[in-house]
Amino acid sequence: MRASTQTRMALDSLVAAAAGLLFGLALHVVTAYTRDHGPTRGNYSLKGNGAIVLLLLAPGALLVGEAWCARRRAWLGMALLPLTIFLGLFVIFGGV
Repeated sequence: MRASTQTRMALDSLVAAAAGLLFGLALHVVTAYTRDHGPTRGNYSLKGNGAIVLLLLAPGALLVGEAWCARRRAWLGMALLPLTIFLGLFVIFGGV
């Protein structure tokens, strides 16, 4: 393997890890805000426990990120992506 290929894979892995962390943080903020100030219409509400529905975006983003990493052969990124999404969602600012 050439050095430029290894460098590209390492850079793609870092990009995937950073994107996973930022996505996790953004989803945490949106979910916490919706939990406290969410919309209510008729019998449906996103306030309180209804905001948990937004957490279903995390597995979708994980699948998209894993596919992107696999396509670019960023194997370290595939290993780091679930961890960084988890850290952004539940660890850095606390639980949702």
